[in-house]
Amino acid sequence: MAVSPRLVELLRDVSGEILDAQRPIRILRTISWPDDVERAFFAAKARDLPRPTYRPSADFAASVERFRALKARMTGDNEIERFLRETCDSFATAARMLAAVGTKDFYYHSVELYGRPASVSGDRKKTNLDLARHFADVVARFAGPRTDAADRATLAAADVAPDLERRFRAFFTGHEIRVTLSDAIAAKAVASSDEVRLKRSARFSARDLAQLEFHEGHVHVATALNGRAQPFCPFIGYSSPRTTRTQEGLAVLTEFLTGSTSLERLSRLSDRSLAIQMAEDGADFIQLYLFFVEHGHDESAAFDCARRVCRGGLVEGGAPFTKDVCYLDGLLRATNFLRVALVRGRADLVHLLFTGKIDIDDVPLFGRLSREGLVRQPTFLPAWARDLSYLTAFMSYSAFLGECDLGEERRRYEDRVARAEANL
Repeated sequence: MAVSPRLVELLRDVSGEILDAQRPIRILRTISWPDDVERAFFAAKARDLPRPTYRPSADFAASVERFRALKARMTGDNEIERFLRETCDSFATAARMLAAVGTKDFYYHSVELYGRPASVSGDRKKTNLDLARHFADVVARFAGPRTDAADRATLAAADVAPDLERRFRAFFTGHEIRVTLSDAIAAKAVASSDEVRLKRSARFSARDLAQLEFHEGHVHVATALNGRAQPFCPFIGYSSPRTTRTQEGLAVLTEFLTGSTSLERLSRLSDRSLAIQMAEDGADFIQLYLFFVEHGHDESAAFDCARRVCRGGLVEGGAPFTKDVCYLDGLLRATNFLRVALVRGRADLVHLLFTGKIDIDDVPLFGRLSREGLVRQPTFLPAWARDLSYLTAFMSYSAFLGECDLGEERRRYEDRVARAEANL
């Protein structure tokens, strides 16, 4: 059954209003810490808790009411109105979260948006914390050198920027993607549709550069550009909290499929989830900072990692910002969705994930909208999403492994490994 003209008009009109209403909701900008907080922390020899200040906008309360009114207009029992209602709910919760910065309520809204380490993953059994502990255990047991030349952070941000711009120029034909330096971001890099900002004081490795190219560029910038080109719902070119898990999962999966991840990268991702759990249990900023130092991060990186956990919440502990659990959880969900879709012969669903910043749960709706010409196919796709023959072969093998009972084989090979260790 074709989408009715009424729903097409509703999609167009409400999408335009969502695009306008979400403009004040800038999560990372609102909860960022100025550089003087870090300077004061190290001037006190890492003994005093940081004292960040936040200035929540009065527009946040108005945003909550605007999204509530938008949602109330969509009373139908259909996929388009469900999608729009869930989007309004997500932005309204984000606005409430930002209005509550520096309080425990900030944490409760964060959990509603992103989940927490104890949240179950797609199989309803394993948790985000289980995967973080698995990766942490693998990293701890690794017998080889922790870093090689590709992982040594010897490149200054000013040297990385022009190289990254050249790579983006070759991929994003017809679009100029600027790479600039910033003192106002906690992460090493933050991407939008036309700009990637690098932390000015950060040092980068060759593998970091590849991760920026593929994670930030070929996923985050690509989905932003593809989404903003949509004729009926251009708001999917802008970040929405409800799509964070899928978008970060696709970006981390891209690191795996391009060979640009590493044990050091997995350690960072798992350590952040473990630290969020520690903060939920009451660990304060200093305890988190020392945790990251003990796990091999230098002092500056340890501060940044602890800041990622505490920003917006309470530095005294008990109320972290939980967004970083989305990376590993999203990786599991994106991988499992793709292997099921490809084994079932639905390679067309891969491209739908790049039509904009959407969630895996939105794929059925966007498949229908695409068939009816209401959603454009994505212009920019990472190479792995174009080479569907390789991707299908890889995911079909992965799917078969997932169906095997590996318990007996694991015991057999653990015996072989133990005997090999005995002969060293």
